[in-house]
Amino acid sequence: MAKSKNFGKPPLWRQHLIVVAMLAAFAGLGWRVVHLQTTEHEHLRSQGDARYLRELTVAPQRGRILDRDGRVLAVSTPVDSLWANPAAFCAAPARAQWAPMLALIGGTADQLSARCRRRKDAGFMYVKRRLPPMLAQRVMQLAVPGVGTRREYKRFYPGGPAGAHLLGFTDVDDAGQEGLESAHDAPLGGTPGRIRVLKDRAGHYVESVESIQQVGHGSDLVISIDQRLQSLAGDHLEAGVRAHDAAGGSVVVLAVPSGEILAMVNSPQFNPNDRSTITGGAFRNRSVTDVFEPGSTIKPFTAAMALESGRMDVDTLVDTEPGHIRVGGHTITEARNHNYGTLSLAEVVVKSSNVGVTKIALQLPYDDLYNTLAAVGFGQRAAGLPGEVAGTLPHRTRPIEHATLSYGYGLSATPLQLARAYTVFATDGELLPVTIARQPPGHRARGRRVFTARTVAALRPMLEEAASPAGTARKARIPRYRIGGKTGTIHKLVGGKYHDKRYLSAFVGLAPLTAPRFVVAVVVDDPRGRLYYGGDVAAPVFAALMADLMRLYNIPPDALPHTATAAAAGDGT
Repeated sequence: MAKSKNFGKPPLWRQHLIVVAMLAAFAGLGWRVVHLQTTEHEHLRSQGDARYLRELTVAPQRGRILDRDGRVLAVSTPVDSLWANPAAFCAAPARAQWAPMLALIGGTADQLSARCRRRKDAGFMYVKRRLPPMLAQRVMQLAVPGVGTRREYKRFYPGGPAGAHLLGFTDVDDAGQEGLESAHDAPLGGTPGRIRVLKDRAGHYVESVESIQQVGHGSDLVISIDQRLQSLAGDHLEAGVRAHDAAGGSVVVLAVPSGEILAMVNSPQFNPNDRSTITGGAFRNRSVTDVFEPGSTIKPFTAAMALESGRMDVDTLVDTEPGHIRVGGHTITEARNHNYGTLSLAEVVVKSSNVGVTKIALQLPYDDLYNTLAAVGFGQRAAGLPGEVAGTLPHRTRPIEHATLSYGYGLSATPLQLARAYTVFATDGELLPVTIARQPPGHRARGRRVFTARTVAALRPMLEEAASPAGTARKARIPRYRIGGKTGTIHKLVGGKYHDKRYLSAFVGLAPLTAPRFVVAVVVDDPRGRLYYGGDVAAPVFAALMADLMRLYNIPPDALPHTATAAAAGDGT
């Protein structure tokens, strides 16, 4: 029987079925491709990015703080911080490489394990911050899975403790925390940038893909401080504090006529480069945050008020017999129970007579004295520095309060306020605005007139005589220069009462007296040695620092040799 010619060929329907199946498969694949490229595209891309891309912050370099001559007071140096992706870094393969890494950077595996547990659901964790770049590079050569480096900055203060209270310091993220660092944090700090980086399968970041936001580095801050003077002032203050076993102190130096703050230092000091020294209130800028009763440093203002009234002159006589006076049921006495007898108004200032200045003040209305002290800046912030307080100048009109105000009790002031007030005697009677901003060479600040030039001309010889062998501040004198100033020895308030054996010692002065260029205020807190008078404790600090000022600024001498007698022991207030 003959075979059919179609024998061995598959049925036609089967061929059609295979073709349809293949077309359906291709259609399914095509639909899937279209679906992935459209509906699922964003989701898949985000998942891929999450595995291989990361957005990182680029830290800006903080601006420098510079002194008036461009010397660096604060600068941020580059450091590298080690960070990691916890998913890779905390897994078993990476843990096997922790030991050599910890041998380089310090720390323990237990500490890292605890950090891994806290950050297990995060995509980022710090391993070690602020490493020297060379050390960070050695760690990266170990190729620990998931570990990367991040450029950061660490603040460094070349001057160390000198002026640290004014400058302040930054935290671990280089953000300002105290002082000028905090007050000017925004311009100094700059603006962080953002970049997107690619990581490999081991979790290492190997390539920068794109810049999302450009980093904006911080701006420099130039201030009026002279770092040379700042360092010298700190040294002289510390020497004075140690010599008299004192609790601390402050020094402020102002330039005339610019009103610039050339130096501002405090004791006890702290080192902003050593975080262990930043404890408690050690970083407080006492020159503007701590107030005290100015004591006898106020007496020249009382005398100036009397001269301005026209009712008295420098030769007006004041009877201080027998060395004490009763006012409103209270007894006011002279320091060391002196009995000066009859003094001229000028001699009242030179001898620092409490009885004499009380009698002068009580002959004039209370508001004359109050308004005079307000006019020279007491009860008002002087410069708007971080943490600065206004002090107090209460309006109390009882006779005893009128009397005590005339010799510096019943009000409170900062060392900066006291220095600023004395600018009226360094000019021709104008109170200068004071500033921490550097001013152009030759700048003359626009002051506010308080006293006439005639009154100031009468006061300066009193201030000079107060620093002579006849006055209370012999130790403030320096060779070849005329200086003037006034001491203060102030009983401290302890538990709301004046303590008869605890004091603040102060001296405020100006030089060279022929044409004053500088005002310096020195306050020493609680000297506990044998000497405690302002003329013995604060005046020598002034003399040492003023001699440096004359040398550093090349100020010509204004005193004949016979007037520049050597410093001798003083006994005044």
